[in-house]
Amino acid sequence: MNLRTAISLVGTALFGTLAATAAQDEPLIISGSGTTNPSKCFWHIMAKMTEQIKIPTRLTYRAVGSGTGQKEFLGKGIKLPDGTTTDTLEAYNDFGSGDIPISAGDKEAWNDKGIHFAQLPFVLSAVSFFHSIPGVPSGEMGLNMTACLLARVFSADITTWDHEDIKEINPGLNVPKNTPIYVGRRDLGSSSTFSITHYLYAQCPKTDMVPKGWPQEKLGKQIDWPTTTHICDGSGPMTSCIEDNSGAIGYIDAAHGHEAGLNEIRLKNGDGFFLTSAEAAKEGVQAAAEDTSMMPADAFGDFTDVAYYNKRGPKTWPISLVSYVYIRKDLSFIKNPVRRTLLRAFAEALFDDDYIGLCARYGHIPVPSEVRALSMKGIADLSWNATVEQEWTFEKDTEPGLGQG
Repeated sequence: MNLRTAISLVGTALFGTLAATAAQDEPLIISGSGTTNPSKCFWHIMAKMTEQIKIPTRLTYRAVGSGTGQKEFLGKGIKLPDGTTTDTLEAYNDFGSGDIPISAGDKEAWNDKGIHFAQLPFVLSAVSFFHSIPGVPSGEMGLNMTACLLARVFSADITTWDHEDIKEINPGLNVPKNTPIYVGRRDLGSSSTFSITHYLYAQCPKTDMVPKGWPQEKLGKQIDWPTTTHICDGSGPMTSCIEDNSGAIGYIDAAHGHEAGLNEIRLKNGDGFFLTSAEAAKEGVQAAAEDTSMMPADAFGDFTDVAYYNKRGPKTWPISLVSYVYIRKDLSFIKNPVRRTLLRAFAEALFDDDYIGLCARYGHIPVPSEVRALSMKGIADLSWNATVEQEWTFEKDTEPGLGQG
């Protein structure tokens, strides 16, 4: 796409304001941290914005996982030099991001402390399981797995690929006797762990009738795993775990797995069909998120009920994620008002087709229009405390001179 959009500061009089807040040769900096899933999307949009802005700017994002991103956004469980942790309540970045909403408990606790924030859903994506069984490809001739079988594999109840229950739904699977399963899993707080545990429980909960189903106490972004499993923390390390170990299984955001050329497992969805996320495609992820009734009334509400696991539909993908950006309502900790409005411009770019459209190549899909409207209103309702002259605009059509700010 030939992106013609450019960004400028409103009004030619701004240079006087800018001189008072930041030297012309000192860049305006915006920083964030959180989930690895949309990191390439963020970096692409940030790079595009930086190259389109005349004055020096620098937008950065640390891909450290949803759990760390939430902690740095809230100032919760911050590690001190002596090795202890504490809640500082300080914002360590201008924004945070995660593929899971901030918990109702944390939201209530921080609201009680006078700290309010918007959670802005901006893209959908898929999480999937991948494997490295020699001779077994992706796609129609690939490996089929149900949530019940995956629950048993990740609970160390099934430990070899030739197990009779796996072969029952994979009659063509030809592996040596007692071929071991190398199980890769995340360790630190991870939205991928949150997602796959909720999928396993949604389709195969542990009950008296299904004693080997997934237990409710093992739902979350960080859980206790069997000691026989292997830590593969982060998208890159998980890819390496799968690539470097024959007979491995692990989970990762689907786009990352596809980019790395990993073999994807065909999962059983809510209608009982086996498919990969590549077969489900964009439409399969969107189908999971068609029901927006779980969304709160506004961006400052509780998003913990928003979940798209094991939804019905023949092509519906069973592990569909919503990615969020978190921004505090009181932005007075960002002293420079031009930095505050640059953050606003970045947030708005996440809902601009010219920018968020760049992220399709990374497997990210814009949220439905109703959710987009909720997020845009959330952005508008934040306390930006800036004058019109300190705002940024998107130059959709060339504006000689004026477009430079």
